[in-house]
Amino acid sequence: MHIALVLAGGSGSRMGQDIPKQFIHVNNRPIIIYTLAMLQAQACIDRIVVVCVEGWEQVLRGYAAQFNITKLTDIVPGGGTRYDSTRRGMEALQAADDDVIVVHDAVRPLVTAESLADVVRVCAQYDNAMAVIDCVDTMYARTTPTATSEVVERANLVRGQTPEAVTGRRMREMYARADAQGLQLDSISALQNALGWEIHFAQGSPRNLKLTRVEDIDLFKALLVTEREEWLK
Repeated sequence: MHIALVLAGGSGSRMGQDIPKQFIHVNNRPIIIYTLAMLQAQACIDRIVVVCVEGWEQVLRGYAAQFNITKLTDIVPGGGTRYDSTRRGMEALQAADDDVIVVHDAVRPLVTAESLADVVRVCAQYDNAMAVIDCVDTMYARTTPTATSEVVERANLVRGQTPEAVTGRRMREMYARADAQGLQLDSISALQNALGWEIHFAQGSPRNLKLTRVEDIDLFKALLVTEREEWLK
């Protein structure tokens, strides 16, 4: 089974709004519903579980019913940190060893079908996967708080996104090792790296924005109505 674990447990304080950012409406639809509808439409996703900010669970159930998100099976209350929320969601899944657990941010509503399918494919082969894109800007190391004296070779860098994934087998081993070593890291990919595992790359997308600030919502709204010109390859 391929299970999407959607992280919607944060308050989104950097957005500066009165409600959690995943519930802000864009074109009369909550941001989280754009994300869930994309997951709902993918044949590679069998089931959806959401880790939800506490107190908003019934609101989410209502939206899921309104927008026909039939693959949503469970809503898990979020924890105090992203690590806590992710772990709560993971452990609530009762995943089999070979199940693929795809972790995705509720506030990345433009995830692509190609990225989701590739993350599932890579994880099934290697026990983990992370969507990445290349760095196209010139990259610099911050050598003082306000300046740089070092260019970093961008060919050796990638930008990690969600979706990222682990198998049920790797998830249980990951948390057992993390407990033994006293490690708590927000990203399951960063956590596995810290525990000595290599993370395998899957296809990401520059369109896969994480909506963190108000300006990101402006970009999201623009991308919703933008169609690629036919002559572009």
